[in-house]
Amino acid sequence: MKFHPATVTLATIAIMTSLQGCIAIAGSRTHTSPASTNSIPAADPLLDHFIAWVPRDQAQTAAVAEAMTHISLVNAREQTAKQLCESAWGMNGEVTDTFGPYPASAPEDAGGYPAWYYRISLRPGMHGCHNTDSQKLYHALQEHLPEWIDIKAARTATLGLIE
Repeated sequence: MKFHPATVTLATIAIMTSLQGCIAIAGSRTHTSPASTNSIPAADPLLDHFIAWVPRDQAQTAAVAEAMTHISLVNAREQTAKQLCESAWGMNGEVTDTFGPYPASAPEDAGGYPAWYYRISLRPGMHGCHNTDSQKLYHALQEHLPEWIDIKAARTATLGLIE
């Protein structure tokens, strides 16, 4: 039996995603508590975040929403690597926390549709592509993501010494 590379990649992603769910992460999720935009805890501004508002008409369960998010991120990473990094880039940010997926409504400015809210938080900075800087990587990656996933980069402040 011959396997198509895309099929192998998707199967690997699905397995990795399900295994990640088995790891005890602070604030682990149950997928049963509905969330309104008012009840979603604030994201740590010192971390990068992938924030997904997966339309519920495209993902009927939280597990499907989570898988769709991870698959979309991998596809966007591969497209960005081809575009900017001569296909030699891997996101090397360490995931520090996840929140969701929980049933919610997307923000009104995004359409207010029924959605699954899913946030992946990771250490800031995209590195590993020697041909470009992290800002270009963020922009290119965002261009290759579906409209229901946003990247929120960490806010960093430079504090000067007062003399």
